[in-house]
Amino acid sequence: MNDFEHFITLDGSVGLYNSDFDDIYHSVDGALTEAYEKFVYPVNYELLMHKDNIKVLDICYGIGYNTKSFLNFLFFENKFKKKNLEKILHAIKGIVTIHTDNNQRKLNSHNDTIYTYNTLPKIYIKAVDNDEVLFSLSAFIKSSLKVKDHEILKHYYKNVDKKAKNISKKKIKKLINFLIFDKICQKSPEILKNNELFRLLSDKKYDYILSKDLKGILRYELNNRLKTDSKKQNIFNLHNIYYKYITKWYKWRMKTYNLQEIDFTPIVGNARDVIKLDKNIYNLIFLDAFTPSKCPCLWSYEFIKLLYDHLDEDGLLLTYSSAVSVRSAMLSAGFYIGYIYNKRLNKYVGTIASKNKNLIKYPLSEYDLGLLNTKAGIFYRDKNLNGLNEAIIALREKEVENSSKMSTSEYKKIYG
Repeated sequence: MNDFEHFITLDGSVGLYNSDFDDIYHSVDGALTEAYEKFVYPVNYELLMHKDNIKVLDICYGIGYNTKSFLNFLFFENKFKKKNLEKILHAIKGIVTIHTDNNQRKLNSHNDTIYTYNTLPKIYIKAVDNDEVLFSLSAFIKSSLKVKDHEILKHYYKNVDKKAKNISKKKIKKLINFLIFDKICQKSPEILKNNELFRLLSDKKYDYILSKDLKGILRYELNNRLKTDSKKQNIFNLHNIYYKYITKWYKWRMKTYNLQEIDFTPIVGNARDVIKLDKNIYNLIFLDAFTPSKCPCLWSYEFIKLLYDHLDEDGLLLTYSSAVSVRSAMLSAGFYIGYIYNKRLNKYVGTIASKNKNLIKYPLSEYDLGLLNTKAGIFYRDKNLNGLNEAIIALREKEVENSSKMSTSEYKKIYG
């Protein structure tokens, strides 16, 4: 990312625009809302919670909304966890005292005691993005701000004012941002040693979108850095500052919510190269790359097949994309595919894929399945998983041009 062009989406969360791709990272409707509705809510948590470990692959991490929303939901909103605790309490009511990792609830004066621990399995998250600056900023970005008209990219959507009335308001707990920061410090401290991060954190025009909880603690150090010789002090070591100021408070909070059970691994690099070398099998894969027409290398048949090989038999691949070429690649790779249902909007959005047909709650209609056999369903090819986007696009355009398949417009005239 050559610059940091941001705007405030309708739910009050920060969205980003990339001038290189001439595309937005997040929906104008709401960056955080989109993460919840397309990557968090569609997950089958009852099935997921029975596993000893949950492994998540977050492709195109950006500033982390998908990972943050997932963790925020599990630890602070997860109804499944609450139901489990309620069942335990109900079963032994009037018999024992229960101690949990978060609180102590005395049910009567009996001496018997049962200890229950966090009902969540251990969580492993691998986050991949090729933009080091976004990774380093992810822990600092606020999740809830006041929306002003000039902060919305209205040219991307019509009737923005009408949409604003039906937007849910979500917040990410501050502790989740501290967690992300902590894990980056532990696993990849080099991510925090770049001049661009120092510049952004030092620039007052970004103050309103950056967390005071982290930046406020660092203010003194930031000011000192600005006064020193930039040639000698050009590495902004947040890692050392973090452990100097906030370790004790943070570790206490981590234990309170059992967040030490989370293993977050940030990786800066090309997702194709990273996943080719990855030996893990994942329960969830979040595919959140730029649109196929802008970044086809992460939507090709070969890349989708690579993800298929890294997904558990009962795992889910989730994406915002409804592109016919992407769905066609998924079907050819062996996936069962379906829609993501958006309850708030009462319509289908995005695509969900699995090796297990029973996990697809809303399968594609006959009409949409038929679309996969048209020219629009010709997927991108990247045989060696190292092609340039321009070459991948040109290859598909040539295949579409030479194809005898029905055009999309002809298909719609007959069946639409």
